[in-house]
Amino acid sequence: MYSEQFETIYPIASLKRSKPGVEITAVDTGGLGEDLGLEVGDRILRINGRKLRDYLDFQFYAGSEERLTLEVAKRNGELWQLEVEVGEAEIWGLDFETFTPRQCVNKCIFCFCEQNPPDARPSLFFKDEDIRLSFLHGNYTTLTSISREELNRIIEQRLSPQYVSVHATDLEMRKFLLGRDRIDDVLDKMRFLIDHGIELHAQVVLCPKINDGVHLEKTVHDLAKLYPGVKSTAIVPLGITKFHRNRHILTAPTDEWCAEVIDQVTPWQRRFRRELGTRFAYLGDEFYLRAGRPIPGKAHYEQSPQIEDGVGMVRRFLLDFERMKKSRKLRPVTRRLHGTVATGTLFYPILKPLIEEFNARYGTQLKLIRVVNRYFGEEISVAGLLSGRDFIQARADIEGDFLIVPPETVTSEKEWFLDSMTLEQLRVELRRPVYKEGWKSIISLMQ
Repeated sequence: MYSEQFETIYPIASLKRSKPGVEITAVDTGGLGEDLGLEVGDRILRINGRKLRDYLDFQFYAGSEERLTLEVAKRNGELWQLEVEVGEAEIWGLDFETFTPRQCVNKCIFCFCEQNPPDARPSLFFKDEDIRLSFLHGNYTTLTSISREELNRIIEQRLSPQYVSVHATDLEMRKFLLGRDRIDDVLDKMRFLIDHGIELHAQVVLCPKINDGVHLEKTVHDLAKLYPGVKSTAIVPLGITKFHRNRHILTAPTDEWCAEVIDQVTPWQRRFRRELGTRFAYLGDEFYLRAGRPIPGKAHYEQSPQIEDGVGMVRRFLLDFERMKKSRKLRPVTRRLHGTVATGTLFYPILKPLIEEFNARYGTQLKLIRVVNRYFGEEISVAGLLSGRDFIQARADIEGDFLIVPPETVTSEKEWFLDSMTLEQLRVELRRPVYKEGWKSIISLMQ
């Protein structure tokens, strides 16, 4: 599963054969690492005889005992053995290299990595299947190729919660969805982790006419039987671009189908609420938007366990808007503030009345435009997958002194879009300032 965390923290260029141990990339002044003579470029190989695979190993083993023996390969070629007694309040003050992500071996028929434009940046084609990224960032793994060592590591180091791409609990159906040659019993692995105290969250990418209907019913109820070990299940619709290699076996979601899924799942949620004390199964926002159904209220999403998967994001946005209106920083403008706010076709009906209310309340002249996704194809309607060139192709609709793009379209560090265009390049092309912080940008412009 691709994520911005992978894009910015785990660059493709780092996917080389790893050296032994974990390399130090920074040493803070006054920390235990400096006191021991550790330097940037040194590699810590073992702690108390245990080999280090990454910085998570260091954090776990360095914090497990007070007396430690460190084996260190110095950057000058020397091999040190350090005896260390760690005090209760002592801080190591060390930063380490990022680890090499584990790649996915599945050939999922719906995989988004298999439907990128040919000129998309290389990282978008990388499929990670890493339990560490699942723990750190909420990335989903299928557990199909997980080793016994990795399962034991999750338990030993309490890498909890874990996020699991299930898609179907029927073994033959799951085998087909994942494009595998042999059956994989994901529920058996999930039970093993649950029995050892690991919290799990599940995901189902729902494909029309494949794993929906009776298959979805079986999947959700099989997972509900594992509650509270499995805390929640997110159901999100298939996304399909014009470049997808499997369009001949996939059916694109329709608005009518989304409504049918809502009608199917809603009674289950009510029953789970009565029996388990939680709705357990949550639908992605896209179902409600496409079906033209009201977005559920805040209580529906409970603790928002899967908001990063697009489950409850719209409700949070609406709540943030209401809180923003109460801010003392906001005052009606006394000068011209005329610009354009861009969003995707799916979110446009939600954002339009908010922009109109904002203009009426604060005297701004913000124009909202819906931008069609021509980079991936018009079937992709979510704002987060708009590219730089999509905004350029919408230039005839852009008015005023500035443009505000959805924040999720631009990576946080390099500030580039999915088509590798940078935010600065878009500014030059459109000959006007372009901001990426949404409401924050608007409020800043009002000051």
